[in-house]
Amino acid sequence: MLLEMRNIEKSFNGTPALRNVDFTLERGEVHGLVGENGAGKSTLIKLLTGVYSLDAGSILWEGAPLDVRTPAESMAAGISVIHQERTLIPGFTAVENAWLGRGYPLRRGRVDWKRMRAEVMEKAKQLDIELDCDMTAADMSPPMRTMTEIVRAMLRDCRLLILDEPTAALTDREAEKLFKLIEGLREKGTSVLYISHRLDEISRLTDRVTVLRNGERVLTERTSSLTQRDLIAAMTENWQGGRVQRAAGAGEALLEVRGVQSADGVVKNASFTARAGEILGVFGLGGSGRTELLECIYGLRPMAEGRMTLRGEGYAAPSPRRSLARGMALIPEDRRGHALVSALSVRENVSLSGLEDFARAGVVSKRRHDEAVDQMNERLDVKYADPEQPVSELSGGNQQKVVFARTLMKAPTVFLCDEPTQAVDVRTRHQIHALLRAQAERGAAVVFVSSDLKELLDTADRILVMARGRTRECLDNAGLTGQQVLSKCYEEF
Repeated sequence: MLLEMRNIEKSFNGTPALRNVDFTLERGEVHGLVGENGAGKSTLIKLLTGVYSLDAGSILWEGAPLDVRTPAESMAAGISVIHQERTLIPGFTAVENAWLGRGYPLRRGRVDWKRMRAEVMEKAKQLDIELDCDMTAADMSPPMRTMTEIVRAMLRDCRLLILDEPTAALTDREAEKLFKLIEGLREKGTSVLYISHRLDEISRLTDRVTVLRNGERVLTERTSSLTQRDLIAAMTENWQGGRVQRAAGAGEALLEVRGVQSADGVVKNASFTARAGEILGVFGLGGSGRTELLECIYGLRPMAEGRMTLRGEGYAAPSPRRSLARGMALIPEDRRGHALVSALSVRENVSLSGLEDFARAGVVSKRRHDEAVDQMNERLDVKYADPEQPVSELSGGNQQKVVFARTLMKAPTVFLCDEPTQAVDVRTRHQIHALLRAQAERGAAVVFVSSDLKELLDTADRILVMARGRTRECLDNAGLTGQQVLSKCYEEF
């Protein structure tokens, strides 16, 4: 065994996060770690990487006790983690980011940039990673950022690489490159702890899998002996979920977009119609302009050309404030960076967009405010210890529910949803699908961007295909196959 964690205990304010957890990891093994949001996965990783300290239990590294009190001590032992939220500095190049946390080498009293660049390029070559050493992180695509972090980890003589939802922002083609890299690491003897809510990836990549539920380990088995249904049953106490029923028909056009181009040139020519009572899926490969299109429509990204009609009226020069006032809301891809205020409480985040609805003469009625917010949290099944708890302390799935709760407080008629199920567990994903369908059934139009084509085939009424900044074709999702959708992504204009 490379790693053994025995009888691990951790509580926060008297609430147990992990109870008597045992976990082992073999040398050269790819081990899956799964569980619902809040099951204890992140806590286990933070104990291993020195972010949290143990309440009880012990950690053995190659049979010897390991006491990690800081992330630096964890990295010195050979443990590296690539978090779901990338930790690159936007203005730094790939070389500068790859050397973060290490002392820069000096030559004659100056930073030896030539050596740094050579070591990064050599490591990238060993890992079969194509890396533009001079590109800043701000200009990198999501897979390029992931690969840069992997190079950074492996420069430190990493023996255990922890990947937390690594494909959350990747398309299928980009994910394939990552899977190939993981296979290469396994062959070189590097252990990988793979955390994901995408059970097809767990089944494909891992040798063994451990399931956590409510802070306890409920299963560790060879992956080949388990079906995805077995994993879902272990994670969710036999909750099975199911496919969300699609609409029988759609109503009037609530949002019409014609010839939209973004000022930065990413969106080159986009047109579509979203109708009341339907979920319109939007699919495209990396760099297709899906996120940028939603940002143009909502007013976050300047629009150079094009016209829009919202609820039957022309809508020019959109802005977030005007869009929200006219009944259009955006669920952004980056919930922590663009949707939540981490320092504020759960209750405060839910009411951010609608405080004026509870005010008279500029004074907020605390009673009306708290009652409305708590009812919305209960409706969406948001799990928290206290409504005054900082939203940053919630699991990813519950943070996403808070974003939806705030949006629903304004009862929008047009939902723009960018990767709304990214990095949430299987139960929360189904709850979000059902929530979007419920909004469509009450007469709203839902525009749903996802990198997961299977998800769109399971939930959308129509699928709009984007490629290279242009909308290609809108396909009716009746007997539609993934191959048919992907073929539209590769067709020549």
